[in-house]
Amino acid sequence: MNAKKLVTMTLMVVTVIQTVYVSQCDHPHTLRSAWLINPVYLDGDITDAKEWIDAESIELDLGTNYGRSPPFLKTKLWAKNDLTNLYLLYRIEFPISNYDLDDQAFIYYLLYNDTSGFIATDKSNVGQLGAPQDQYDYDGAQWTNDVPTGVNNVEGMGHYDGTFYWFELKKPLNSGDMCDWLFEIGETYGYANSPIDTTEHLCVGLYDESQDYDVQNFIQLVIAKPSIADFTPVGGELAPTQKTEIIRWLLLKLTAYLTLILCCIISVKKLL
Repeated sequence: MNAKKLVTMTLMVVTVIQTVYVSQCDHPHTLRSAWLINPVYLDGDITDAKEWIDAESIELDLGTNYGRSPPFLKTKLWAKNDLTNLYLLYRIEFPISNYDLDDQAFIYYLLYNDTSGFIATDKSNVGQLGAPQDQYDYDGAQWTNDVPTGVNNVEGMGHYDGTFYWFELKKPLNSGDMCDWLFEIGETYGYANSPIDTTEHLCVGLYDESQDYDVQNFIQLVIAKPSIADFTPVGGELAPTQKTEIIRWLLLKLTAYLTLILCCIISVKKLL
């Protein structure tokens, strides 16, 4: 086998295992979303004991300079998703002396291209008063509201209990309005852990109105896959359409992987 054939076969193998390899990359703040079982009431609080018990969580410090400088805020973040939406719960320890009614929690996603800069940007803001904000088109300094180009797809609310800020946020994995992130179930997002890292950025944080700055940090988010076994019927049987949709998605995913592997096998046989 000559060198050209060896290189080609190596690239094919890398393509097949790329998803597995990427998912194993270490990140200090990896949050693995759980499949949603219990409904979320977007009131900015843990409404009952079951509401967030089905979610996974991580603890991290928010800070200035992308989490590397004080003040540091101890934070716990929960995540879960279904076929269409991502749900987040923030608990941020915050001094009552600095409390401001206009403080907001956020999450943003930046996808880079080495030659043209940002090629995908999306930010969601949830506060204690007023409607949440859905933003995009980040230019390195400013964000633009999705409306009127797109739609405000963010829902949520927050409150302060004297010790912690609590924020709940709901956002579609793929809104379809071309102004938001395009997340897929089973995939991983956010590989950067430094502001100079040109891999995709996924950051969570708090905007401090009185200080007029952000405290934030990088995270990596793994979107949960659906499984019929994950569904726990509450008060009756699962809707047939829901089961059908899950099975359809699993079959499409399996077909895509099998097609890729088959193409690689055919190409390798031609090279041998």
